[in-house]
Amino acid sequence: MPNTGRPSRDCHLCRQRRVKCDLARPACQRCIKYGAQCPGYRDQQELVFRNADPTAVKKRQKRQPLSQIQSPGTSETSSSSSSSSSSTADPAPLPVLKVTPNGEYVFDTSADLFLIDGGHCHAPTLSRPVFEHWTVHSVPIILNVYSNLDFVKNMYRDFADDGPLVWAAHLFSRTYVTNLQYPTSLYRDAHQETQRELSTYLGKTLSLVSEALKTPEGALRDDILATVWLLTNYELLVGSLSRTETLSPWHLHARGLYSILKARGTAPLYTNHGRMAFWPAFSMVQIQALVSNTECPPESEEWLNAIKASLQGHPGDGLGVAISAFIVKVCSVQARIFSLLRRRDFPAASREYPDLFDQLRTAEKEFEDWLESNPVGNHVLEVYAISLYHSAIVKAYRGIELLINFLTHYPPCQVPLEQLKEDRECCFRMAQDAAQSILEGVPRVLGPLSSGKEKSPKDVFDALRVIWPLIAVYVMSICRPEQRLAAEGLLFYIGRELGVRQALNTYPDQLTLPQEATEPLGV
Repeated sequence: MPNTGRPSRDCHLCRQRRVKCDLARPACQRCIKYGAQCPGYRDQQELVFRNADPTAVKKRQKRQPLSQIQSPGTSETSSSSSSSSSSTADPAPLPVLKVTPNGEYVFDTSADLFLIDGGHCHAPTLSRPVFEHWTVHSVPIILNVYSNLDFVKNMYRDFADDGPLVWAAHLFSRTYVTNLQYPTSLYRDAHQETQRELSTYLGKTLSLVSEALKTPEGALRDDILATVWLLTNYELLVGSLSRTETLSPWHLHARGLYSILKARGTAPLYTNHGRMAFWPAFSMVQIQALVSNTECPPESEEWLNAIKASLQGHPGDGLGVAISAFIVKVCSVQARIFSLLRRRDFPAASREYPDLFDQLRTAEKEFEDWLESNPVGNHVLEVYAISLYHSAIVKAYRGIELLINFLTHYPPCQVPLEQLKEDRECCFRMAQDAAQSILEGVPRVLGPLSSGKEKSPKDVFDALRVIWPLIAVYVMSICRPEQRLAAEGLLFYIGRELGVRQALNTYPDQLTLPQEATEPLGV
């Protein structure tokens, strides 16, 4: 008996169980929910060509060929004459690809799709739309976003299976598309459905990563390192960096990157491939140290020395090593400062202040001397690296300012009040100069977007790289009001136009500190 109804596109198991399938690729969510392995879907040819009984075949054979069908209102003469000239007719446009609200891609069949047969153009109408689930495009979106990172491209080339990288791609891409498609709000049902879908992808990704890390070779796998790094970027898309608790997802993933780098050791850093995998992860680890006012990992110096030893023939890593070494010193200084402030230890703060201030100024001069001997260009990656350096400057001098404010309330302080006032003015000047450099560098990355250029997923990566420097300017009260206002405008643009929610969820510069650190005496 012929199948006279519309053929089902559900997976084999859902059709067998007679339940509705969500058509997700590579595996439907219903199968995942019930812990079953999704057997896949029918071949597209099977959906188009179906067996029929001999009677139906004879009926089709009696039908008039498409080339002999006359248009309404035309004669046989005009029909025959037009058929001879149809071979030179220009074909109509192909169907337009549209996206349905549930995330499926469908071809609009309102336009005619021409088929060439023996020199004649025919215009059959498609019997139904051609659907394709959005997950087919999640990996291409990721490759477009990170088109400047060979590390990511190599990962998806070498690990193009149903592993954690693929599920992380579904998670990141779905979040990115949702943020752009619904910039302010979602219908309640659509929002709930999206959240359920994202929860499934996140759970699957974390499960595969956890399972891999239980094996001895798990931490050595490049795809695991890349997956956890993608998870930190996903958290920026949803804006979790605004939550500074130690158990917030972004901080957990950043510490996970450190654990993986620690387990990998220095051996990979002597190879070009190993350094390509190291830098994105280590950059996120250092940002986490800056955000949380803690020291960088104790292995940082060992890692950077290993890269220095292999720099011959790879001068491009020199800037990264110099900036990373500076950030290591900044994080050490700020961690000591905030420890003193939280303990309200006035005597220790008075003793350590000269050394802390001198360490920061020395580290800054060492980097400036290196930069003078190794000038950098205006490449986007170099602009980002310098912006990260300037954000560390802003953060460091904000810490020194808080320590100076604190010491103004301690009469026995061994540093004279006039010297503290002078140092405080220096902190404001250095931080505000660095903030201005950040603001002037951002248009080199985002400038083409504001000029009306069509936005593409690869613009998201540029936005993710400048978001922390802009946040540093926006939340630090040591910067001038007009600088903070400019940073706020750029963050709002990134959040609304590029779908990076972190730009709209910046955390305020409000730390649990003694009142003396925020209100200086006699200044």
